[in-house]
Amino acid sequence: MSWDWTTFGIIAGIVVLVIAWFVALAWLIHLRRKKRMEPSHIELYFDENFRGIIGEWDFVTRERAKEFKKDIGKRLVSVGTEISALEKNRSTLQTRMSGLEKAIAKMEEI
Repeated sequence: MSWDWTTFGIIAGIVVLVIAWFVALAWLIHLRRKKRMEPSHIELYFDENFRGIIGEWDFVTRERAKEFKKDIGKRLVSVGTEISALEKNRSTLQTRMSGLEKAIAKMEEI
């Protein structure tokens, strides 16, 4: 195969096209990365109005969730003491109830 100017021109043209294709691809990748770094309109809207959205939709914030977590232990302890007090009074209430049932039964006999 002989190297003449026509063959050299074709090879040079192909090399230039390949290089242009790689440059265009690198440019598109650069633009895409640059676009990712800039916040979108939706992100800007939420950044400005986040507290209002939380309040309007009654979402729970992390601070309120942590506060609830701390308070739930205290509430469970107080409810537990109330339950134990009610269970202690249960036997006395049952004896009173059986006495009332006997009294009602006597009244129905009359």
